[in-house]
Amino acid sequence: MRLQKKTITKKPNDMAKTQFSFNASIAEIEEILKNIEDGEPDIDKLAAKVKRASELIKLCQQKLRETEDEIDTVFKDI
Repeated sequence: MRLQKKTITKKPNDMAKTQFSFNASIAEIEEILKNIEDGEPDIDKLAAKVKRASELIKLCQQKLRETEDEIDTVFKDI
């Protein structure tokens, strides 16, 4: 008897709970944008895709601010 693999779909807020990857987030934002520009997303899913992109952008902005603060701290110590 063979067991089927269950696919788990992450909810948008799960990203904050898992390890954040800036590059993966940028790639996902770019993919969402491309899909929207190409007219691919189902109108019923469009709001969810835009919301997901917005959440990713906020996470990326936060990461950039944190990185900038870390770099400033390093330069102050020199």
